[in-house]
Amino acid sequence: MANALRMDFSALARDGLILAGSIRDHIDDTRGLRREVANGRLVAIRRGAYVESRLWHGLSGRQRHLLRARAVIAATGRPIVLAGTSAAAAWGMPIAGDWPAEVSVLDEWRGGGRSDPGVRASAVGFATATIETVHGMTATSLARTALDVARVHSFADAIGSVDWALWRKNPLAITVDELFDELARLRPRTGERHLRRVSGFATGLSDSFGESQCRAVIHLLGFARPELQVEIRDSEGAMHPDFLWREVMGVAEFDGKAKYTRNEFTHGDPGDVVWREKKREDRLRRRGCGVTRILTEHVAAPPRLERLLLDAGIPRGGVNTSRKE
Repeated sequence: MANALRMDFSALARDGLILAGSIRDHIDDTRGLRREVANGRLVAIRRGAYVESRLWHGLSGRQRHLLRARAVIAATGRPIVLAGTSAAAAWGMPIAGDWPAEVSVLDEWRGGGRSDPGVRASAVGFATATIETVHGMTATSLARTALDVARVHSFADAIGSVDWALWRKNPLAITVDELFDELARLRPRTGERHLRRVSGFATGLSDSFGESQCRAVIHLLGFARPELQVEIRDSEGAMHPDFLWREVMGVAEFDGKAKYTRNEFTHGDPGDVVWREKKREDRLRRRGCGVTRILTEHVAAPPRLERLLLDAGIPRGGVNTSRKE
């Protein structure tokens, strides 16, 4: 048998996952794998499931969670349905905060309610859940997943996830009606009002998680609801500011940190992004718009955001987070 210390684990991994039960013919015993964990070459993500350290440390939180989910699926002797945060990972839905180590599954109630280590099993809504196959995994539908994620998050954080499910640029996008239809099937014992508020406020017009959070906090602060992505044209072409309050011609743009740090936006030159944004802001001002820049730090500290918008003359409008009750 081959010595685990000399093994090419990349050749044995499947989608990055190394399962002890699948490589028994290539190793003397599983103690060799544990030694590889001890010397830092492998990371144990659950019993009998490993990932090469060099791969693991380069993965995003979502990618790590998906590997944990695949390990749970591989270790289960019967069909398994990803739910909640784990279904969100499968769909590619962003969530607030860190991705958990625990994998969430939907399971028919069998009494007792005990979950395996590293697995959170829930029977809530099992009988009415719509199940779909996503990237080779079985998960709750996008509509059910959006509701399940929203149920365990605050209004502003929930909006970030649900907006993505409705996003006009998302090829998997659902409609608001589909969201409410799923809510009617789910009929949760608790949290229904919260889910109705989230579903009624969500939109497909927000272009980032942070922008969605920003819009929700603006609303909770009692400001009038802005128009989103309205086209404003000049001789150079069309502009679509994030928020517009037409009655005062006030424009607000959400600027997340990613715009100035991630290569997909900067193309290696953050200064160029700043320059383009300044030129765009000048164009909006020439069209008679007052422009306010909202940063992530403002959204995280609502009193600062409130003062910023008041200084910009943005009108109040009251809080009403539901279109349907």
